[in-house]
Amino acid sequence: MTIDQAKSETWDVIIAGSSFAAMFFLRGLPKNLRVLVVEKGGVQPHGDQIANGTRIDENIKMDNRAEDSKKWVAHTLFGGNSNCWWACTPRFHPNDFQLKSLYGVGLDWPISYDTLEPLYAEVEAVMDIAGGGSDHILPRSTPFPFPPHMPSRTDVALQAHSRNWFAQPTARSNGGRRAQCCTNGVCSLCPVDAKFSILNSVDLFEREGVSLVLGAEVRAVNTQAGIARGVHVIDASGAAHDLKADLVALGTNAIFNAGILQRSGVTSAALGRYLHEQVALVVVLDLGAGQRNYFGGTSITGHGYDLYDGPHRAEYGAVLMENHNAPVAVRPEMGRWTERLRIKLIAEDLPQAENRVLLHDDEVMTQWVGHSSYGLSALDAAVARLPEILPFDIENQFVSPPLITEAHIQGTHRMGDDPEQSVVDSNLKCHGIRNVLALGAGAFPTASAANPTLTLSALSLRAGRAV
Repeated sequence: MTIDQAKSETWDVIIAGSSFAAMFFLRGLPKNLRVLVVEKGGVQPHGDQIANGTRIDENIKMDNRAEDSKKWVAHTLFGGNSNCWWACTPRFHPNDFQLKSLYGVGLDWPISYDTLEPLYAEVEAVMDIAGGGSDHILPRSTPFPFPPHMPSRTDVALQAHSRNWFAQPTARSNGGRRAQCCTNGVCSLCPVDAKFSILNSVDLFEREGVSLVLGAEVRAVNTQAGIARGVHVIDASGAAHDLKADLVALGTNAIFNAGILQRSGVTSAALGRYLHEQVALVVVLDLGAGQRNYFGGTSITGHGYDLYDGPHRAEYGAVLMENHNAPVAVRPEMGRWTERLRIKLIAEDLPQAENRVLLHDDEVMTQWVGHSSYGLSALDAAVARLPEILPFDIENQFVSPPLITEAHIQGTHRMGDDPEQSVVDSNLKCHGIRNVLALGAGAFPTASAANPTLTLSALSLRAGRAV
């Protein structure tokens, strides 16, 4: 549909963006609504992405006041970051939702794990998640849709040693609609299109009454007497247009959602603040003679929870361990190439108000003061405890500095029951404008150590069902 055609109608719902949050919200909406999806980018087929080796990356301005460099990852095309994610899909831990009550830090979420559990299961079914049966540290009402990928050799030893080691749940295919994962370790642009994306699964979201406009950026929500009447957009030529709707949902990521709400006159004290993501590092371990690794069925095969939950979270964060199977870090010694273990440690961080999104000349920019000691101390504690957790003889250990990004933009319009401390409620509706929703990981009050995609998709599905 063209922008001029869209202008001639009043829509039941306008959705800004077309990635996970936007499309799972669309899936949850009542079937009788007329919906317009407005996407800033265009459609770039998977084959073209492979041929060009690139996508359109957002250049997000940053006032970096931290000692270390920082990067935010966002792609402008239909399907957004679903084109570039690694498809790791752990659920959040039940205690991630009640940090304040249990450990006296951060905030409690206005919903619980039990509230999201059936929605988690539904999103996992849509994504054809591979992860084994119902036996997992995180409570489940149903088995995973597909069996786990073949474990690496070190996963077998870790699962025998620890009750807290499991196959990683993943949307990298091990059965279902898509090609089998090829284990090449280049998951950000999968060569065989094995991972779930909006682009390769768009038929799961198609329905009567839905239209799509490409090349149009939602800049603000138009309001009258405190009620949204539609959105103000700019097309690829720079021309401005106003589109009419009875309900507006923003699913453009936490940074751009905050900018749209700021341009729209939303004045919540929390808006734009508490921008955050996890902090992570990689540890490479040379193992003793005969202790071999790799030969698993996907790029990341295992998840370890030995460092995740417990009383330590009053002082420092949970850490999720990932066992990387793709042999990007083999040993150089002849005959010992596979005697190496590459573990990624991902720590939750406490959101800080000083990390925020601002408007500068009406364009978004971020202010970054760095990760908190809560997250950094978690990594220090995890590295120190690795020798006692891992059942291997370790000859050498190499620890990277904290990575510059986890590519998980979170916070800026966090959810809560109190409008003085939050921007949206538990159904992702803005406190100040009740027919505007801000979808996605921007609603997260805290930063779980787990990847955010499954949770933000479940929240968006729930928000659509509540309309």
